[in-house]
Amino acid sequence: MVIKVWERLRVRGVVAIWWRDVTDGTFFNRWSALLSFVLAAIVGVPTVHGASVQGYLQAVVIGALGWVVLAALALPATIAERRLRSRPARGIVVLTTLLALCVVRTPLNDALSLWLWDVGTTGAFAPRVITNIVSGLAMFSLVAIALSEYARRRAIRARLERALAPMRTRLERARVQAAEVDEVLAATAQRLRASRNVMLARPVDFETVRAYAEKVRTESHLLEARADAVDTSAPASGPVALAAERRRGVSERLMPPPWFAVALVYGCATLPFSLMHGGVGVAALGMVGLVLIDLAGGLATRRLLPAPGARTRPILFLLVWTLAGIVVAAMSLALLPSIGMVGLVGIITIPGLAIVVSVCVDALRSAHLAATQSQQLLAVTARDVAAESARASDPLRHAVGILHGGVQGQCVILAAHADERQPTVAEVAQFRERTDDAFERMQGPVSDIEVGRGSRHGPLGSLGRVISAWRAVLDIAHTASAQAQAALRDRDTDERAAEIVTEAFVNAVKHSGARHAVVTLATEDTGRVRVRIVSPGRLPAAEQQASGIGTRNADTRIYQSDDDVVLESFLAPVSDDPSGVSSEPSAASL
Repeated sequence: MVIKVWERLRVRGVVAIWWRDVTDGTFFNRWSALLSFVLAAIVGVPTVHGASVQGYLQAVVIGALGWVVLAALALPATIAERRLRSRPARGIVVLTTLLALCVVRTPLNDALSLWLWDVGTTGAFAPRVITNIVSGLAMFSLVAIALSEYARRRAIRARLERALAPMRTRLERARVQAAEVDEVLAATAQRLRASRNVMLARPVDFETVRAYAEKVRTESHLLEARADAVDTSAPASGPVALAAERRRGVSERLMPPPWFAVALVYGCATLPFSLMHGGVGVAALGMVGLVLIDLAGGLATRRLLPAPGARTRPILFLLVWTLAGIVVAAMSLALLPSIGMVGLVGIITIPGLAIVVSVCVDALRSAHLAATQSQQLLAVTARDVAAESARASDPLRHAVGILHGGVQGQCVILAAHADERQPTVAEVAQFRERTDDAFERMQGPVSDIEVGRGSRHGPLGSLGRVISAWRAVLDIAHTASAQAQAALRDRDTDERAAEIVTEAFVNAVKHSGARHAVVTLATEDTGRVRVRIVSPGRLPAAEQQASGIGTRNADTRIYQSDDDVVLESFLAPVSDDPSGVSSEPSAASL
């Protein structure tokens, strides 16, 4: 049962991809025109004078002239599909036109033959029309899929590159800031220590201590402003220069065709002809032979061809499938000796079909691979930005906390003594010792508690860092209820929320090039935290059924809401066990 459901889903996915690319607005194009000419004038020519050499040459002329007429008839549909905005309307136009052309082609060729040579074409009407429909639909669909998927890959790459460029800039800036932190903190501690020594070298009174405390406050505000600058990113303005995409050669595009794909297409196209001339037995033997030839060609392609990029790969690919075409031609003539030149069609058709299917597979594969790699890189870069920002910001906030709670606290104590009398040597020594200890701790290991104490914002945590990093790309508005902020004190919950937000942002940029998003966190009555991300865009049904823009998380769903795409995820409630919740300040003080 599970296997049947899975196969049904796979079929739906393939059909969804086919429909998406067929209705993409470029079904009739220059490449399909070229291949249709080859099909009409060389491969699928009508039978004239018993398929003799003279008859074949006459049929080539008929096929070429017929193609010109059919191309002219298809021109209005070509214009219409590019102007229509509705995908169903495009699909109806192109498929109806294709069906009509395939039906008209047989009587058109017959009329041209009578006009040119005063002899009609042979063969029953129905099998010839069915062959035209299968061949035309397969060829045009494969070309449409290949072109649409290559264009889709370029579009996705461009959108993700536009997001990656400012994110990389943000990452480099965070790394520079992180590398400068130790030097900044050391210089701050040195200045404050020097000012303290000057103060203590003279008689200490209330005013001198208060003046020193103001210096400490000023230095702490400078450090906090620097930390705020690290944690703040504005969306990139203006166009972003994209890295040039490396052109892929023919050798890299020729992928082994899927097993039995060549046999299936060729067999379906020639089945009516085989049944008409040889009956069910010959047609069945022909299909079995095609499967075996496809199997041999597939094995040879996978085992003999060098790696993609090698110069000999296209030559060997063409050689393998040309040999397969020769075997198909020999089998055709052996089963149907009377068909003459028509039996040699496989020598051209089989390698040509293998190339078209191969390029189509490469287009699907490269589009999926490019999108996957780019979105993974974007997510990793966002996490790197968050990590580097924390490395640059947290030590600064840690130092601010020490200056506020440590040095200024000691200033308050010393000022209280100085307000009544001259501080004693012991009191001055204690002030010196404790402030020295504070200056040392400023440059030591970071304490999250002191980060929270010394900052208006507190530590951002994983979610806050991710949102801050993505502000280099998106204009993000976010809110979190008090209960949600409390739940985010749990480190695992915080990190899972950050992963969900990252996934939503990657999908928003990848599929619609969104420039803004809204993040909302709230707690349900059950205790679960609902993370909801809304961004403008249109959810493609084909993506859900095929490659997917969804998520691996069971408690996450993506749906369309008017003109917005919504990703909604529910996080399990945090355990009441104190060990499961951090006692540190909220990581969701966004």
